[in-house]
Amino acid sequence: MTSASIEPADIPAVPYFLVLLVPQDDRAVEPAVFTDHVAFIEHMASEGIVLLGGGFETPIEGASAAYLLHTASKAEAEAWAARDPLMTSGAYRPKVIAWHLVGIAPGAIDPALAT
Repeated sequence: MTSASIEPADIPAVPYFLVLLVPQDDRAVEPAVFTDHVAFIEHMASEGIVLLGGGFETPIEGASAAYLLHTASKAEAEAWAARDPLMTSGAYRPKVIAWHLVGIAPGAIDPALAT
């Protein structure tokens, strides 16, 4: 059974992609890389790609942080994540997970559904 099969047909679901940020080898992130990462996140926000993100209190599946992307496909989300300076520096690797958000508050998951 997939998660989509347990959602009632009259509740809209929109695919999003959770990008888990998994640190590699306990490497310290250079300040310039972190600055570039923040600029990259700001660029994705200006494009309407990233919705939220942040660090975890305790690691989840080895990840210390995550961000949520709204893209047309998992491949597109993976391409965005691969461009993140944290990934290109080798300090982190992404783990992209499809997350089908349901329309409990439809406008919250996709402004197009608010109408």
